[in-house]
Amino acid sequence: MKIKRLLSGQIQVVLVFLLLISASSCQLFQRTSYKKEPKPDWLTSRPQNNMYYFGISSSPKKGYLPSDYMANAQQNALSDLAGGISVNIESTSVLSVMENTYNFNENFSSEISATTNEQLEGYELVDTWEDSDYYWVYYRLLKTKHLQLKLQRKEQSILDSKSKYYQARELLDRDLHYNAFRFYVEALTALKSYLGDCTSTDIYGEEKDLGNEIFSEMAEFVNNLNINFTTKTISVKKGVELDDEVFSFKITDQNGKPVSGIPVKIDFTGTGLMRSSEVSGSDGKVYCAINKVTSSPGNETLTVKVDMAKFARAANDHMIRSLIRNIPSSENIIRVIVEKPVLHIKSEEKAFDKILPDKKLKNTFQSVLSSDFYINDKEKSDFILTVNSNTFKNGTFGNEYMVVIDYTVDLRDNQGNIIFRKTKSGEYSGFSIDAAVNEAYLETQKSIERVIAREITSSVNK
Repeated sequence: MKIKRLLSGQIQVVLVFLLLISASSCQLFQRTSYKKEPKPDWLTSRPQNNMYYFGISSSPKKGYLPSDYMANAQQNALSDLAGGISVNIESTSVLSVMENTYNFNENFSSEISATTNEQLEGYELVDTWEDSDYYWVYYRLLKTKHLQLKLQRKEQSILDSKSKYYQARELLDRDLHYNAFRFYVEALTALKSYLGDCTSTDIYGEEKDLGNEIFSEMAEFVNNLNINFTTKTISVKKGVELDDEVFSFKITDQNGKPVSGIPVKIDFTGTGLMRSSEVSGSDGKVYCAINKVTSSPGNETLTVKVDMAKFARAANDHMIRSLIRNIPSSENIIRVIVEKPVLHIKSEEKAFDKILPDKKLKNTFQSVLSSDFYINDKEKSDFILTVNSNTFKNGTFGNEYMVVIDYTVDLRDNQGNIIFRKTKSGEYSGFSIDAAVNEAYLETQKSIERVIAREITSSVNK
């Protein structure tokens, strides 16, 4: 037992000793993790020298590992350095031409500056300083060196861009329009960092600004797209199913050749348009998704415009997308005349299997449907409404005679397809058999006015 107590006591002493060493080590690390030196001159007063760009910034230490706060301070200092490099939009640059020609006033200076930050090289670390709370970094970049490196990068970007530009021209000559446009986009993207600069270079033996040539040819390509309808106006009948060709048009280039892959926006003031965007097919054709027009008779307009927002998706870069979206695009507006469909009404109205001389149900349908249909048996019909009715004796109740009326209302299009069908029965009474028949037909007329006519109109407009 004594030996066990002795060993236990020794272990406790060793543990206490190790804890003391650990605490001392932590205090020693804290005391030696940075030198307690006074703030350097570059921190108390920002350096002034026209030969250099300077970048000075810091990062808090609290909550970060040393590797993290050091990296944060370095990045912040580089951002500060890039912020001192002014971005000037030259008068001959793409951005300047866009502003003057297309009234495009979006400011891209910040994006160009951000790109400059990403491309920074040639800078040197001058010094670092830290206290218990912050870690500071001081960079500088020789202006002549920065200019030299920028010119080298710019020259390489112009070469890359020109290669894409030539490919675009070649594809355009082969009538591969949309592929050509994508290469134009890639050519412009290669110049992103220099869209505010002059990008003069030799193009097919002539000294031209490459950025302006690319953008002007992109704009010319879009502006030369034609949206061609076969007629100046489109006439349709309300609720009548349409052939696909009725609301079709073709996209062609300036030489009348069909252009595929062109996205368009479609707007219709009437009702019946199922999709507001389409893309031209291999034959340049576009079919509007309008199965039938359900607007009230009158004049509507169909507007078709090249969709530059969709075109801009060819670019992955936000800045290039914004430039493309602002290119003016082709547009065509066509008048659509909506007319009433022609309706034929056929009825066979009976009482006890004998045809009645006055067509009460037919006359009611003619009255209530005339606002939605042109009812004329002499013109080719768009719809045919067939009404069949008959009454049957159903005994007597007290002093009254009882009759049952059965009727069927059937609406078909001119292809024989059933659009609407309703079969119904009703029991009515009167002090005479004729009075009971009149009551049955009178109530059926009311049902036509209140319900059935509206159901017919709704079925046509579906």
